[in-house]
Amino acid sequence: MNRRAFLQWGAAAPFLSWLPSIASASPSQRRVLVLVKLAGGNDGLNTLIPHADPLYYSLRPTLAIPRHQVIDTGQGMGLNPYLKALKPWWDAGQMAWVQGVGYPHGDLSHFRSNDIWETASTAQRAPEQGWLAQTLAGNGLHGIVMGEQLGPLLGKDCHALAMQSPAVFLSQVSLVDDIAPATVTPALAHLTRTQHQLYAAGQQLGSKLHQPVAVGVPFATSALGRDLESVAQMILSGVDAPVYLVTQEGFDTHSNQVVAHSNLLHHLAGGLDSFARAMQRGGRWNDVVVMTYSEFGRRAQENRGKGTDHGTASVQLLLGGRVRGGIYGDAPRLHELDADGNPQQTVDFRKVYGTLAQQWLGLKNPWVQFGTLPLV
Repeated sequence: MNRRAFLQWGAAAPFLSWLPSIASASPSQRRVLVLVKLAGGNDGLNTLIPHADPLYYSLRPTLAIPRHQVIDTGQGMGLNPYLKALKPWWDAGQMAWVQGVGYPHGDLSHFRSNDIWETASTAQRAPEQGWLAQTLAGNGLHGIVMGEQLGPLLGKDCHALAMQSPAVFLSQVSLVDDIAPATVTPALAHLTRTQHQLYAAGQQLGSKLHQPVAVGVPFATSALGRDLESVAQMILSGVDAPVYLVTQEGFDTHSNQVVAHSNLLHHLAGGLDSFARAMQRGGRWNDVVVMTYSEFGRRAQENRGKGTDHGTASVQLLLGGRVRGGIYGDAPRLHELDADGNPQQTVDFRKVYGTLAQQWLGLKNPWVQFGTLPLV
């Protein structure tokens, strides 16, 4: 993030109301939600695999994962072999899958479906607030995004920061000098208040990250691995934020999917395993839940380019010391595909959101009409 972009982000953040709580809070027992966005539309059928259904193999003659390679989890489902680093967490009962997740009449546009997933609204006019911005309240730092898009944390009353990395954030904010807010005109008041708040943000976060706690676990050098390492370091160093968001790009696998998707899942599993071990080593594993999400899944049948086209329902992975392991939702009914060739959606994604808001973060649940799942 360059200085100009940093100032633009900072101008939207009401720092003064929440900065003191960063320094004074005692976050050692605070619950944390880490979101991992699988951008592009993850192929759920090749992630959590219905290997007991012969239709899976007939629909995907070149993309189907051979039965002998699938990591069996019971219930006729299994993990992609490139997720093998996560198998110990499954065996420990600390990993859950929700299958058939989506929303009615799924939209196949990346942009539109992203809006739906990140605002929890299927209305034609998307809300101006992300789903977490609708639930988080009060003073304090609500979330940190590793990247540029606030997504579910976007909202005028949501106190979130977007950064490339903690080190870059601190180096950029060090360029901002303190200034006393002026009230001569509304514009000058806004500019001087923003600069003062940015300076204060650097001071407060710098106090936590000046001597960061070592994560004690090697992380992969992939982009996802670096971001998860930064998140682990901030959590262990006492940065008091209940939500973190990282993104893994590349899941729009229209052609030659096998190699690309395998590589993506390999990096996902490696990053999550390192993160989980770092949290466990630092005594925070029971305070953290990781959840993946993607704007949509892929079609059940492979295309002519040995890939898959945009689909609807997919799977979500949850990981954490207090996660109730298992497979939730109905297995994909490949004999009852919709008119476009997609598995039917059986779990509304707002049911998952409501579960985490209510049962994990202790927040209001605006989606109570969809029910909850016993995930945590």
